[in-house]
Amino acid sequence: MARGGTVRSLLAALLWAALGFVTPAQAEAVRIAHDGRTLNGELAVPDGGTMSGGLVILVHGTLMHGRMEIMAALQEALSERGIASLAITLSLGVDNRRGPYDCAIPYRETLQQTVREIGAWARWAKGRGASRVDLAGHSRGGAQAAFALATAATNDIRRLILIAPTIFGPEDVAAAYAATFGIDLSARIAEARRLQSAPGADMRGVGFLYCRAATVSPQAFLDTYTGAERHDTPTLLQRISVPTLVVIAGNDEVVRGLGTRLPAASDRLRIATVDGADHFFRDLYGDDLAEAVATFVKQ
Repeated sequence: MARGGTVRSLLAALLWAALGFVTPAQAEAVRIAHDGRTLNGELAVPDGGTMSGGLVILVHGTLMHGRMEIMAALQEALSERGIASLAITLSLGVDNRRGPYDCAIPYRETLQQTVREIGAWARWAKGRGASRVDLAGHSRGGAQAAFALATAATNDIRRLILIAPTIFGPEDVAAAYAATFGIDLSARIAEARRLQSAPGADMRGVGFLYCRAATVSPQAFLDTYTGAERHDTPTLLQRISVPTLVVIAGNDEVVRGLGTRLPAASDRLRIATVDGADHFFRDLYGDDLAEAVATFVKQ
């Protein structure tokens, strides 16, 4: 796929990224109440437009937020193509969360709780007048979006877009954990299983996702590090019936081997590769990503 598009959205994204947060032009901060928490999102509607033409919900990657660079740049580029979008920030168990997850906060969220939040936002969009709702997720957010559709956690989604979604192979996950934290993952899993039956017990000072010394509930640890049927995008795709687009980053340094694991393209499954793009589709590769998403959504 060739690079192209405007430089303006890229420069805006880089400027705000340097300040730590990214906010697309004309974005509106929105909030909803869900399960006793306040959830935050950034709504971007094209000039003079409304959600009556549809809306794309965007789900961020691991421990990040809806105003991170790739989310804001994609919102900007979709607005330029006449598409409304909502970049949500998953609570991850934290009330009114807005920025990157603070590793000092005990982590107790499960995948089921996460996809219920996605469903709550889909219902909100329908209630606000969105004629159709499409769901897009990047990286770990892509696998979470796939899980939401595979398990029918929400029935309000028309199409699914997975952007460099994560894959889950137990051996690869174990090797990455050992390389990052210097301990065998099986030992941590055994610890979590021992503590699981103790009410209120937490694992303390353990490596978890991007956190080097986290406090994590045993349930959350097991939910995160076991179960390819819940976390592996190619496996989940076999259970999804809505039209789906998978966008592969040609130079992805985070999710390796995605293309070799995907089912064959079909009327239901479209596969696009942005040659040269890294995992975050930086620089002008973001325009290629937006073009692929816009083309799929408008069909």
